[in-house]
Amino acid sequence: MKILKTFILSILSFLPVCLYAQKVELKVQDNFDEIVVEQTQTELKPGWTVFDIKMKDKLVHYLNGAHAMQMTRDNMPQFHIIPGKDEVLADYAIIRLQSKKYYRKLPKSSVRENEYKRIEPADFYIKSDGDNGFICQPLEALARGEYIILNLSQPPIGPLQDLKVYPFMVP
Repeated sequence: MKILKTFILSILSFLPVCLYAQKVELKVQDNFDEIVVEQTQTELKPGWTVFDIKMKDKLVHYLNGAHAMQMTRDNMPQFHIIPGKDEVLADYAIIRLQSKKYYRKLPKSSVRENEYKRIEPADFYIKSDGDNGFICQPLEALARGEYIILNLSQPPIGPLQDLKVYPFMVP
């Protein structure tokens, strides 16, 4: 009985997290289409050893596939972002990925070391949609390539620090 009670309480404590999940959409033609969230795969590249001193290991975050499933129509895309319950719009950032033949990867091992643009009024036109969401459009055109929208405040997943990201492509 005690095990059943513990199980039910753990399920109920998880429900608020499900109810306040964030949502990111990309405007395609006249409608907003939801960008499917993907989890990065992370590989640990071992460092090297000099005189029995271990140098820093390196993490490589990557996504399978040469291209994202969502593609913008132009280089000034519009996004509809609905932050989670305890999040703000400035927690989100756009990062350009390096594209390889069969995968895309973050240029640097640490998320904060990458060149990114926070979704803030300095770099984006931002308008409230009235339902806790925001319509955002970059003030400068994005270069052609693969990108992700990332919540910088999210906790990493697992021991290799995987991330949940929203990938898209600028043609």
